[in-house]
Amino acid sequence: MLSVHKRIDELPVSPILLKITLLSSMGIFMDGYVLSIYSIAILYMRDYFHLVSGTPFYVYYIAFMGSSLFIGMFFGSIILGNLSDKYGRKKIYEYDLIITMVFLIMSGISTNILEFIIFEILAGVGIGADYPISSSIQAEFSPKNKRGKFLVFNIFSWTIGGIVLLLVAIPVILYIPAAINWRILYLTGAIIPFFVILSRRNLPESPFWLTGKGRDSEALKSSNYLGKSAGMEVDELPVVESGNSKIRDLFSKKYLYYTIFVSVAWFSYDVSSYGVWEYTPSAFAYSNSNIVMVVLATLLEELPVFIGFLICMYYVEKTGRKSLELIGFGGAAVSLIIFAAVSNFIALGILLTFFSFATMHLFHNMGPTNLTYDYPVEIFPTRIRGTAMGFATSVSRIGAIVGTIAFPIILFTLPFTFVLIFLVVFEVIGFSITFLLAPETKGKSLN
Repeated sequence: MLSVHKRIDELPVSPILLKITLLSSMGIFMDGYVLSIYSIAILYMRDYFHLVSGTPFYVYYIAFMGSSLFIGMFFGSIILGNLSDKYGRKKIYEYDLIITMVFLIMSGISTNILEFIIFEILAGVGIGADYPISSSIQAEFSPKNKRGKFLVFNIFSWTIGGIVLLLVAIPVILYIPAAINWRILYLTGAIIPFFVILSRRNLPESPFWLTGKGRDSEALKSSNYLGKSAGMEVDELPVVESGNSKIRDLFSKKYLYYTIFVSVAWFSYDVSSYGVWEYTPSAFAYSNSNIVMVVLATLLEELPVFIGFLICMYYVEKTGRKSLELIGFGGAAVSLIIFAAVSNFIALGILLTFFSFATMHLFHNMGPTNLTYDYPVEIFPTRIRGTAMGFATSVSRIGAIVGTIAFPIILFTLPFTFVLIFLVVFEVIGFSITFLLAPETKGKSLN
């Protein structure tokens, strides 16, 4: 006999919740996997597209090719995030990765730079859509006392995606001719969405969203889909804020400061992080022409990422979100300032590059890597949760575009010290906006 429990956000962890977590993480996994494809593929695509150092607009072509995925994510996240508030999480959640799958294949068979940019933009639409929907589903099915941990794992799947791609890249580089190995890497990215799409079809609609639409019986049925897996019965609906899903509500007096906070903090993080992620192999390749060694060095950069992630997982429900995000932005800023000062006196080459980025990754993953993703779905109510997450994601993709365009231009034209100073500016902005406007959401119920 099932014991009675009152609310879905008070249920213990169950096998169904773990399944929902796995499937909701796959869109974020795809972002990490696909972004990492370009970081390796560009080392070979430069020859295919005749992007030789010294040719006209060399750096700008590389920068715009690298940012094209984020342009698509900008549109996909805000448009489809809002639609998920209006028409349901499940409808879009089932099919958004079809877009990604199709256009990753097209990216892999593109024959010129314009085709590649167009196909990457369209692939990005699907990935961008998955950010607000996956995070909303994860938050709305998770217990409130462990919601932070589940959301942290959800975004950490980005890193897992990047690692998997780097591991896949090693045999591709070793055994497939350089003329086509970058194409094979893009084609591998199209395999994963196919299986995720099939698996998501059996998941229920969010009980929070159903309650907000007045579909109470369906909300209880959805809640008990999870409840039965936990050996309990849910007999109380979640309390949600009434109203429609309007983008302009994000700029109302009630939510304006929250909108500014989540958008600026995530924008700042993405400027400093995505340029580094996308061009770390290129930075390492300056000092080592062995691409496999470059990939291995890039993989080694993941060690501080794991350490930071474990620290965040341990403390996110103990100390809360705000303190961790402040430590992350602040620690990254201080470490980058130190490395910038050192770089003026000591020429350490690849070692300076490695340790400056590794330290930044450590602090980022203690806080803003995870919590800039966590905050939007915890702050905003169900009726505009997908919209808010979509808007924040869109602004963050502008940051990613700025980072992926500015980073290679600075990297390829100025001393490395200027790269570090550029990153520090946005760490300071992220710290400041978090200090001034971030609330604490630990242990609070969604509404």
